[in-house]
Amino acid sequence: MEFTAYRLLYDNIHDFKTTAMYVEAEIRRHGIRSDGNDNVSGMNGRTHHDMWVSMKTVSHFNLGIALELMLKLLLFLNKIRIPRSHFLTELYDAMPEKYQKQLEATYQKSRSCLPDGYKLIAFINTASPNSAPPGPPNRDISNLRGLFEYFDEDVVLWKKRYSWELVGGQRGRHYLSDISVLVELINRVMRDIER
Repeated sequence: MEFTAYRLLYDNIHDFKTTAMYVEAEIRRHGIRSDGNDNVSGMNGRTHHDMWVSMKTVSHFNLGIALELMLKLLLFLNKIRIPRSHFLTELYDAMPEKYQKQLEATYQKSRSCLPDGYKLIAFINTASPNSAPPGPPNRDISNLRGLFEYFDEDVVLWKKRYSWELVGGQRGRHYLSDISVLVELINRVMRDIER
């Protein structure tokens, strides 16, 4: 990889992560809630729920890109062929076990920044009020691979920009209440990598 391309990849990781953080900060600044149908003050008739879903979609898409690029950077730095994929589990699985263990240890340390954990929030949009929504996923997100599997299969981070297409269907839209653990993971991984 050319040096300037490497720097761009490095910078993109930080900037996609930072964009996700800014959007999350705006959610908090305006007090936007997922469970309110009242209007958000000064937002031209937008409701709390709708604005929360929209802003979380933007946040999660940027976060997903940052995670994907971080994994690709790690593969590149360790001279491992980079799969042409957006799936975090596929990128993670391409790493030798030694690097997976290092990432797992970093994830576990990152989880300590939210001692009470974080909530997973899902909205199921059914085609009609009489149809039963699918049950919640049963995934172990206490480890990094399980979290990546949840992101790939349920949250679909890499495809978040198309979440509007899911409205009215049987598929749920999944969100994290707080992205701090993943921001901390990215920060810890990138801290030891030179630009």
